[in-house]
Amino acid sequence: MPSSAPRALPQSLALPFAGADSHAHLDDERLLPQLADVLSRAALSGVSLIVHVFLTHERYAANARFILDTAAASCPAPDICFIRGLHPEDVPRADEEEWEHLVEAVRSDPLIRAIGEIGLDAHYEEGFSPSALQEPWFRRQLRLARELDKPVVIHSRDAWERTFQILDEEGMSGRPLLWHCFGGDAEQAARILDNGWHIALGGAATFKANAALREAARIIPLDRLMFETDCPYLAPMPWRGKLNEPAFTVFTAACIAGERGMDPAELWTAAGQNARRFFGM
Repeated sequence: MPSSAPRALPQSLALPFAGADSHAHLDDERLLPQLADVLSRAALSGVSLIVHVFLTHERYAANARFILDTAAASCPAPDICFIRGLHPEDVPRADEEEWEHLVEAVRSDPLIRAIGEIGLDAHYEEGFSPSALQEPWFRRQLRLARELDKPVVIHSRDAWERTFQILDEEGMSGRPLLWHCFGGDAEQAARILDNGWHIALGGAATFKANAALREAARIIPLDRLMFETDCPYLAPMPWRGKLNEPAFTVFTAACIAGERGMDPAELWTAAGQNARRFFGM
């Protein structure tokens, strides 16, 4: 059988060094050993900023300096900033010591620009991460964000209404908030936007079955849209099923530019500027 056509490289899109990956897990064990190359490929593809997510004190203490040092030694390399939070899947293992580490890091590290990814996840059976544990930790982190006047990055999976209810009860409408890895439709996008919040689209927006998600992408105001990888997960077409990395953000941007009838470079640049504003970079 003939071999399949080679996948397009992200550099082939020739987008300017102006975009951003607003949500990446660079310290995944599959990416960290090749981090210098990952950062170089990102920069050569037009990614000027990567927002890295730290979800536990252990990972933050072990890898923050390594990520920054690797970026500093790489040429070219994107700018790096962090978000720090307690993921809903991690709350069964959380304790007061973990909370104290979280608060200290957010208060003292100027590169932690937001609290996240935080929220609710009902994707797994209730015993995996009980909602009775998830909700108090979610509220606690929202209150910390308000106290410190920090933006928030939301994780919500199979918990749409309850997430919104808690955000409303905690007075988050109108505050800086980014809905990470949005996977809903136009009606759900409008509800987020009505609260003054931002939306980040990832590789799933390029999947053939997600027409409703691409329809939603058309209604997001240009100043409220960001792109992300959530790497190493959810690689966009044409790299679906492969290890995701920040360079691949360009494929999602190009797909959405086509849906919106925009020049890809214009959309890429605008979304990158949105990320820099939101994270104070």
